Amino acid sequence: MATLDQISAISSPLVKAVVKSAGLSRGDRHPLAPAAVRLERTSARRGGESADQMAITVWLGEGPSLPVPGISRSPWRTAAGVGITLIGAAAVAAASTLAAQREQDRRRLAARPVAALPTSSHSDRPARD
Repeated sequence: MATLDQISAISSPLVKAVVKSAGLSRGDRHPLAPAAVRLERTSARRGGESADQMAITVWLGEGPSLPVPGISRSPWRTAAGVGITLIGAAAVAAASTLAAQREQDRRRLAARPVAALPTSSHSDRPARD
């Protein structure tokens, strides 16, 4: 499996070779020239088993159109998004508090009474000087 350093070392000369072979000037881009590359690495471990995966995504021509927060949306949509996020966070907090209270009540009801230890008289102990 190739490491990230090996892939990045190979990618730059490869892109230059594709652009040069297409006979384009520096300002023009060939439709098959990579515009963006995303590397993802995932590791999963369970018990004695483990799995490592690596995925490479290459965008050709032009890169992905990723949304820019706050610029492309209207202020009303941004405010609505923030409001819904806060309402969702409050709902999760309320639900977790309710679940904790129910769990505490369940444990109290499930608890068994324990008989108290018999008290012993202190007359059995030798006196200290």
